[in-house]
Amino acid sequence: MIAIVVAGMGKERVAELLQQAGGGRIEAVVKTDLEAAMAVKAGRAAYYVGACQSGAGGALGVANAILGSASVVRLSGVGTTADPDDVRAAVTAGKRAFGLAYSQIDALVPVLAGALLEHDA
Repeated sequence: MIAIVVAGMGKERVAELLQQAGGGRIEAVVKTDLEAAMAVKAGRAAYYVGACQSGAGGALGVANAILGSASVVRLSGVGTTADPDDVRAAVTAGKRAFGLAYSQIDALVPVLAGALLEHDA
């Protein structure tokens, strides 16, 4: 079971999509950004997913401060989204906190879930 904490805009939708895509292999829990980042730092969750308008500031600000810039990656912004290969590369590179634009939640969360499941298989 992959434990993922979710924060930011649309966090309930992100958690729902993660669990649907996970087929029983992902547990997604909604938290504040501070609680979520602290859960990853303490090892109570493997990954952090945050969403905001830009996919950067509000989505990753606290995670960046707590986990460090080497652990975070912005997957999408307004009008842009990561290629599935880029998502897999970020996961393989050891990124643990993922930021995405609110407008990209439905398109990107299943791709991220698939990459995490593949990596943690």
